[in-house]
Amino acid sequence: MLVDRIILKNFLSYGVVDISPGPGINLITGGNAAGKTNLIDSIYLSAVGKGSRNRDNKEYVKWDSKGGSEICIVVKKKYSRHVIQTQIDENGNKRISVDGMPLTRIGDLMGVLQVIFFAPSELCLIKGGPSERRRFLDISICQQSKTYFYTLQRFESQLEQRNKVLKEYKNKPTLKNIIEAMDDDLLRCAAFIIDERKKFIEEITPLATKIHKELTLGEEELTIAYETEPIHGETFEELKRLTADVYDRDVENGYTNVGPHRDDLKVVANGIDLRRFGSQGQQRTAVLSLKLASAEIMGSRHKESPVFLLDDVMGELDDDRKKALLKTLDGKQVFITDATHPEGLGKKVKIFKIQETEVQDK
Repeated sequence: MLVDRIILKNFLSYGVVDISPGPGINLITGGNAAGKTNLIDSIYLSAVGKGSRNRDNKEYVKWDSKGGSEICIVVKKKYSRHVIQTQIDENGNKRISVDGMPLTRIGDLMGVLQVIFFAPSELCLIKGGPSERRRFLDISICQQSKTYFYTLQRFESQLEQRNKVLKEYKNKPTLKNIIEAMDDDLLRCAAFIIDERKKFIEEITPLATKIHKELTLGEEELTIAYETEPIHGETFEELKRLTADVYDRDVENGYTNVGPHRDDLKVVANGIDLRRFGSQGQQRTAVLSLKLASAEIMGSRHKESPVFLLDDVMGELDDDRKKALLKTLDGKQVFITDATHPEGLGKKVKIFKIQETEVQDK
């Protein structure tokens, strides 16, 4: 799939932008704070319904503009073409439509445009807390499965409600009956999420191991493991048993101790747990390997490669790893932000220079 056209109006630093990216590498250049990341963020937001950074919706509206902001992304696929339109008013209210039809559920956006995003901040996937690694799993799977997206939404809503009940009814005799009534649906959602994450890990592990070996020129062996409660039988039944076992602890703590919200992803290279002991270079390469492997899964499942968004990444890699990365990305649509034209990108590069909040097609 390709991003065939990007039209922006009063989005972040931009007034009006209308560009047609190329099918290969699209290099976005400009000085510091010129707005290079903002262009990439318009694509990311159109794919998953929110930006790559934690912004309030109102922040997406250009500060000195009248009215709201608009994003229009034209997506070209092998057998179809789609238009994703996002409108954000001055109060931060966001409306998204696909092919002119307003979306009532954000899950319906999943899969229309699939992206793989990488920036230096994505190192938190490895060195951050477990929630960052769960976020990687969830975003990867949600882009491939609307069922997973809606199940995850339902689970998170029910989990929040369960924790609220544990706190508010802590010393009341009706607490156990209320929790038991809530748990059946909650645990079915939890079991589905855990099973889907396990399937994804089984699928991504050999791909990430292979890519990591290529990026490190054969010097490192990557292994990945999903860390969850020990499940020895059918996941739903095991979760029921484990939840019953820790009920008193749940009541005492005021939160739920068992479920996919407590799980983690273990990432190891040459026997070193990268979460705790990996160097920044090792962590960066592991993140790239995971992201590229996720892209391969998307590509094989949907017969089309996702769009790659690399924000300020090339300067962080040495020459050998840069060459290995570009070799992996050959033939795919890639958006790269960089202050200058990095060497080794090849001749078929479309360059967009950002100057004074305008995007110039060079």
